[in-house]
Amino acid sequence: MTSPVHVVRKAAAQILRAAPLHVAPLVLWRKLLPKRDLGVCYHMVSDGPVRHLKHYRVLDTDTFESDLDYLDGRFEFVTYQELARRRTSMTPERRNSLILTFDDGFAECATIIAPLLRRRGLRCVFFVITDLIDNQLLFRESAASLCIEAILRMPFEQVESIMAELGLGAQLRPRPNDSLSEPTTTLPFGLADLDGNLDPRLLPLLRWLLQLPASEEPLVQRLLARLGIDSRDYLQEAQPYLTTEQLRQLHADGFTIGAHSCSHRRLQDLSRADAEHEIVESCRIVRDITGERKVPFAFPYFGGGLDRAWLAGLRAQHEFIGLFFDTDGVREDEPFVVQRVFGERFSRDTSLDAILRRAWADPAAWRRRDPR
Repeated sequence: MTSPVHVVRKAAAQILRAAPLHVAPLVLWRKLLPKRDLGVCYHMVSDGPVRHLKHYRVLDTDTFESDLDYLDGRFEFVTYQELARRRTSMTPERRNSLILTFDDGFAECATIIAPLLRRRGLRCVFFVITDLIDNQLLFRESAASLCIEAILRMPFEQVESIMAELGLGAQLRPRPNDSLSEPTTTLPFGLADLDGNLDPRLLPLLRWLLQLPASEEPLVQRLLARLGIDSRDYLQEAQPYLTTEQLRQLHADGFTIGAHSCSHRRLQDLSRADAEHEIVESCRIVRDITGERKVPFAFPYFGGGLDRAWLAGLRAQHEFIGLFFDTDGVREDEPFVVQRVFGERFSRDTSLDAILRRAWADPAAWRRRDPR
C-alpha cells in the first residue's frame, strides 16, 4: 500500500519539475520540510505616513490584519515563553509553530500593534534598540529619512551646493552601475522604497544616507542642521520610539520585550569586545526595565557570520540572555537561534504567502540540523 507521505512527495516532485520552486504551494513545503518553528519579523504598522520611516514599505492595519488572518489559518501562534520551552525540550517536534516579532522599538508598537494583537488574543516580541528608549537619541536611519524627505524637495543644484558647503561633495559621486533595482538585501538601501523616477544623480547620496556607518553619524547631524531640521525638536514632537513606561506596560500586558542591541550597528563590523557589549548591555537594560529573568536578543540587520560557539558562550556566561533571533528565512540554525522572514513587502513578493513560499524554496532551508 502506498503511504500518504509517498503520495505527497510524488505530487510535490511533479509540481516542482513543472514550475519554479517558489511557485509550489506552501502546504507542500510544510509537509515536505516541516519546521520546529519559524518567526515573522515586522517593524512598523501605521495607517498614516511616518516621516522617520518615510522611505520604507510600511504596512497599514488592514494589510497586517490580513497577514494575521492568513497565518492564523495555517500556523499555531506561540509566545516567546512557549517557544523557549520547546527549544529546550528533550523531544522537539516539527510543528510549524510561529512567533510574531517587531524590531527597532517604534512607538506604534504600543499605540497600534499591541492593541490590535490584544483584541485577537495574541502576543509577540518587541525588540528595542536601547539607546533609543525614551526618545533621547534620533536613530541614524530616522535622521536619514528626514534628510531624504528634505532633499527630494530641492533642485539638484541646491543639494549639490549644500553638500559642497559641508565638505560632503564626494557623497554625490556616482558608483559603477548605481541603480535602485539592485537585489534586496538586509541592509537599509536594499530595503528602501524609493521613487523609481527620482534624479539618478541623487542615488550615491541616498545610498550613503540609508547605509550610514555609525562612525559618520556626526556628518548626518551637520546635514540635518543645514537642512533646517532640529533632531531634538523632532524627538520631542513626534516621540518616535517607545518609552520606559510603555515598555513596562507592554510587559504587564503579556508581551515579551527583547533587546535589539544598544546602537543598532552591524555586529560583524565590530570588535568582539564591542559586539559583546552591544548584546550583553542591551539585554541587561531590558532585564532591568521588565524584571524578566531571560531577555531574547535580535541581531541588528542579520546574524550571518557571527560565531555560534561564541554566542553560546555568551549565553552561558550571562544567564539573562535568552534566545537569539536572526533574519535568514526558514533555514535551520542552532537550537538557541530562531530564524525569521521579513513580513514587510521588501522584495517583489506582494503577499505573505509568496514571501513564505520563496523562503521555503531557498535550498538553505532544506538542510536539517540535529535539534540537539
